[in-house]
Amino acid sequence: MSIQRLWIRVVRLERLAPQREKGHHSLEEICRSMWRQNKKHFIELAKNNSYQLFVYQFEREDAEAAFGRRHR
Repeated sequence: MSIQRLWIRVVRLERLAPQREKGHHSLEEICRSMWRQNKKHFIELAKNNSYQLFVYQFEREDAEAAFGRRHR
C-alpha cells in the first residue's frame, strides 16, 4: 500500500473515530475503528506484520464480551 493511500485511509478513519484532545488518535484506536468497520479486511491487512497483535487482542476482547453477554 502506498503512503498516499495509507494517509487517505487514516484521514477517513479519523472522521469515524471518537474525537480526542487536539484530534489525535492512538494507533490502537485507529486499528480498532478499522476492526469495527470490516474485521475480515483488517485481518487481511494485518497478515505477516505487527498489526497481527491487534487482531489477537480484538478477537480476545470480542470473545470476552460475547461470553459476558451470554452469562448475564
